[in-house]
Amino acid sequence: MNKKHDAVRLAVLLTALTVSGCNVSEEITPEDKKGVADVGKIVAVPASDTAIQFSIFPYLQQPTAHSMAVLFETDDPSPSVWTRPAGSKGDFRVAQSVRVDKTNLYSATVAGLDADTPYEYFVVSSAQGKNNVSAVSDRYVFKTYPAAGATNAPFRVVAISDTQNNSTLGALNDIISKGIIPTVCQSQPESCASAIAAITISGDIVNSGDSLLQWRRDFFDQMKAISPYVPLVAVPGNHDYYGNTELTNYRHFFQQPDNGSAGYDEQWYWLDYGNLRLVGLNSYPISKSHGKFNAETLGIQRQWLRELLVDTQADHDVDYVLSMFHHPCLSELWLSGESIGSCEMVAEMEDFSRTTGKLTGHLFGHTHAYSRGQSMETNHLWLNAATAAGYREKINDDNYYKNDTRDYGTFAISQSEFGFNLLTFNQDSTPSMQLTRYSATVASKGGGYASLEETFTVSDTLTMKASPAVVDAPQVLEGQGTFALNQLNLAISHPDPDSIYEVQWQLSQDSLFSQHVFDIWGNQTRAQNIWPTQDGTIQGTPVDTQAGVDLTKISLADFSGQLKMGNDETYKWQKRDSEHSHDSFRDPFYGSAAPVLTLFPGETWYWRARVRNVHLSWSDWSETATLSIDAGVTTTLPVQNGGAEAQDLSGWTVEQGYWRVLDEIDNITAAEGQYYFSARPNDTAAGGAAYDDLSQMVDVSAYSSSIDQSFTFIRLSFRSNGWGDGDYAVVSLQAIDGRGNTLGQPSVVKTESKKQQWQQYDSTLLLPADTRAVKLTLRAVKKAGSMSDVHLDNIQLSLTTPE
Repeated sequence: MNKKHDAVRLAVLLTALTVSGCNVSEEITPEDKKGVADVGKIVAVPASDTAIQFSIFPYLQQPTAHSMAVLFETDDPSPSVWTRPAGSKGDFRVAQSVRVDKTNLYSATVAGLDADTPYEYFVVSSAQGKNNVSAVSDRYVFKTYPAAGATNAPFRVVAISDTQNNSTLGALNDIISKGIIPTVCQSQPESCASAIAAITISGDIVNSGDSLLQWRRDFFDQMKAISPYVPLVAVPGNHDYYGNTELTNYRHFFQQPDNGSAGYDEQWYWLDYGNLRLVGLNSYPISKSHGKFNAETLGIQRQWLRELLVDTQADHDVDYVLSMFHHPCLSELWLSGESIGSCEMVAEMEDFSRTTGKLTGHLFGHTHAYSRGQSMETNHLWLNAATAAGYREKINDDNYYKNDTRDYGTFAISQSEFGFNLLTFNQDSTPSMQLTRYSATVASKGGGYASLEETFTVSDTLTMKASPAVVDAPQVLEGQGTFALNQLNLAISHPDPDSIYEVQWQLSQDSLFSQHVFDIWGNQTRAQNIWPTQDGTIQGTPVDTQAGVDLTKISLADFSGQLKMGNDETYKWQKRDSEHSHDSFRDPFYGSAAPVLTLFPGETWYWRARVRNVHLSWSDWSETATLSIDAGVTTTLPVQNGGAEAQDLSGWTVEQGYWRVLDEIDNITAAEGQYYFSARPNDTAAGGAAYDDLSQMVDVSAYSSSIDQSFTFIRLSFRSNGWGDGDYAVVSLQAIDGRGNTLGQPSVVKTESKKQQWQQYDSTLLLPADTRAVKLTLRAVKKAGSMSDVHLDNIQLSLTTPE
């Protein structure tokens, strides 16, 4: 029998027993989950000289329009929950509580309530039977959710995450008592019941999921000023799994809606408030470095999300969809925390928003910082809400700052701090979602404790609107015609330049922009980009890198050789080895490095631009302009033995594994000439190496004058063949300075695995200033069998400079 049916039968049994005068709260102790009972009415206000002693104060779960679950932990006997409409003088409805997992955590679900109505309630202990009041709690209030489509009133949700104690005990309590209650609830905790629909927590609720002390002291005790009034809506994080791999404690304390996938109880679910659908997901099993990657779980969860979004598309009562999970897709201040699985969930949400026009977003944590961004093509909010536990990002550590942070184009602001986020949703005919970020200053921190200043300030705001406003399109002002390579400047005009929040510049060699499109968008094209700079403190100083920038002008020299096709798309799907869990079907570049914008001499490009206002509404595109670049001079570089015609590996260095020269294998003959390169015949020959790497250094110092002006391009071409069994080559070109140090990012090409077919591959790299050599590396990656079916031929390099 499933849990849902068990709960229904238990409710009927409890009702029958209580009406007949039996006290059952000590007797019914289901192993599997919490119980529910609605048992009669009592007129008198409960009163006692003794207060109930809570080890966990009341908190709210499973909110609906007609019911609410009240949970609490106490040693007092036979507790029940007395409920009636707030401010009324009528009867109390009494819900008898049920022990959760045979512990002193009790759950009482009050059903049959009116929608969108505040209710007052007391927790009452009855030591001598159900009508004997031996101890009473303070008066608390909750408010039921509105029925779908029944009200136009706006509502608010508070988003926090990573509430674990990070040697900052007290900070979470300050966020509640000094931040949320004074700011959102006019300093009256009871007012929070009507002022806040839910508090979302995107994982890492405690530091170690197996510690009941941490659940009680570090989380629930810190939340007790608000938890009796506002439902807590949570998902697990990696720390909640620590020492508790089956999530028994998380599932013990939290009651999630029973609408996820069968066999994955309480791991993912959805919950509606008005026209908002909250979707809780579990990113721990679909990550890698902070959990063993589970492809099956990813597939099941992703399919469940897809089906839910299909149903949501047809639901006219839902205007907003927010997903929440722990691990970030992209994380500006902690690259090591990123997850490809999370990126697949984000992509599903973006697809839904693009298709339906509904406003969407995702809430995440893991990185203990505030970050806010938005998707380029659709109104989808990115929100890192994890600022409840304290600084994790070592901005003052040079190695960390250099290697584990990245100023992504997707994000407009990142700052390491304490605070909370308030999301306000309209329910009228013009949906809008407003974000207000409240930040706090640390008053003291040390000895495992932290305290925040009394005042919280607004540090960021954003309002997204579903109905796009009419935004004037820009006009081309500069960048039409033929220009020298160092004079490629684009400019637009706009009737109200001060209204521009960001600009998207689009370039392609296709006049219809249907293929090979580069989008200049993000940090350097929006009105504000907040990034923490090093000042010796662990959190750094937030600085606006766009202060004073004219958004109507750009120089293509700032982007040539730097801008990747798809902007952040490569970073979503091609993580570092420590975070790369799987090759995603979403990767538009199939594992190869994204093409980099290289404005080659003699080429013709087409460009256009559009502008976005502060509500994230895009204008139409400008007219298309044609940009021609003066011709250049191309020289063939002397790659030694690039076609293997020396019948050996002369000119090349085997760095690991095994390479050989063949004239035929598997009926594959050379693409050019008579011979070609081939990787290992078997694992023994490769000496157990993970890859087969072959490299050659090519001297370009003779072109230093042009290179140091950043106007020199190197172009690689080669042919590849194989057996179609998944084995592939990765061919890279890396700039090297005169001291042997690498410069910039390499050009990387991943070949396809096609059976007995020679394929042509090309790539272009703008050489950074100070380049004196390029390192060409051929890597064979074996995916099946013992032999590496990777064959390469006709490897050529050319160098182009302006005339």
